[in-house]
Amino acid sequence: MQTLASMLLFVVCAVAADQPAEPVTSTITHDPGGAATVIVHNGASVTLTAFNFIYTLHRDPNGPAYGASMGYYDALTDPQLAQPVPPGQEITLPFRIGGNGMYAKVAVAASVFADGTSYGEKATVQKILDRRNYMLVSLNKSIGELTQAAKAGERRELIVQQFQMALGQEMAAGLDQELNACIQTVRGLVIGTLRSARAADGSVIPTDTQVQSLIETLKARRELLNK
Repeated sequence: MQTLASMLLFVVCAVAADQPAEPVTSTITHDPGGAATVIVHNGASVTLTAFNFIYTLHRDPNGPAYGASMGYYDALTDPQLAQPVPPGQEITLPFRIGGNGMYAKVAVAASVFADGTSYGEKATVQKILDRRNYMLVSLNKSIGELTQAAKAGERRELIVQQFQMALGQEMAAGLDQELNACIQTVRGLVIGTLRSARAADGSVIPTDTQVQSLIETLKARRELLNK
């Protein structure tokens, strides 16, 4: 875990050395039940669309890190879960501390804004952009496959099977965890939607209607990334 702690220190030092006061800050609160609430504040003058954060666990607030993980919040790649954060506003992210008596800390390592500017360690900013590029590739691929399935009039079960097979092949391709997450997000949305073939009133949704709706949903997400 010393490597992860060193990475966190490197990010903080790089930001302090190369850039002005960080525009996006984070605070964390703890409760006795082991939950941690993270609050991320956008102190910039433009809307925050994405950030990367490092989450560390400590036995003592001032002690070394015993565990660490990295996460991403991105309104362009995960519009169902993340929303842009306007200037001067903040978002709350609930976390569960992994261990009794552990103390959690969070640091924002990199941020990307709606006007295309960014802040933080360069490699981490690039990772946010890489995730967006890979999500765009995944969306285009799924849109193309659904369009072909619609033209061929394929059955719902066959389309689900094809997407499951493609997901398995892509997951075995040796990509890193975050790029694999982009695949899972897009493929999972298609598979999950096709499996839920009934509307709110209980009626069965025709396959062609559902496929076309999925295509439009994926195109809308693609537009976010193309802006």
